[in-house]
Amino acid sequence: MEESYFLQLCLKRRSVRRFSERPVEREKLHLCLEAARLAPSADNGQPWRFLVFDQPDKKQALADAVFQGVFAASRHFARAPVLVALLIKESFVINRLGGGAAGTPFQFVDAGIAGEHFVLAAAEQGLGTCWIGWFDTRALLKHLGLKRGYRAVALIAVGYPAEEPAERKPKRKPLAEIAFWNTPPGAKEK
Repeated sequence: MEESYFLQLCLKRRSVRRFSERPVEREKLHLCLEAARLAPSADNGQPWRFLVFDQPDKKQALADAVFQGVFAASRHFARAPVLVALLIKESFVINRLGGGAAGTPFQFVDAGIAGEHFVLAAAEQGLGTCWIGWFDTRALLKHLGLKRGYRAVALIAVGYPAEEPAERKPKRKPLAEIAFWNTPPGAKEK
């Protein structure tokens, strides 16, 4: 069976932790942001906010604020040409009432969908990305001057990979371990 373009793109996308010093063109970042903007969301709330740091001094100030103490293990991401802060603007109705009743934090799911649109658009353009979850979320909001109504979801490092990725087959569980038809995992068919 021939792989689709989309599956090829998914294979191409990988977490990049070493970037070249080559600056990232804003046009490419705009395309990534446009892809994220088009993502679906609960009740079309579009809670995501993307703050792009591509000026070296502002990016470094952000990195200095969020990669301290126990989060210092992530400080090497400060060398990426771009850091993107992915936030949600909280909605009482969607997240507290709807998400609380359903038991699912919809706005975080929505932000994850938009973030993945962003990184796939980056991969399509030859950019490398890495989702960063190990950073001080409180320090991020304080650094940005955001007190209430916002939550930090992730940082995304963006840039041109330092080296060309080798052909790879990612280590993934077989489909039979993660996908089930009409019967939940471990249940006997009726």
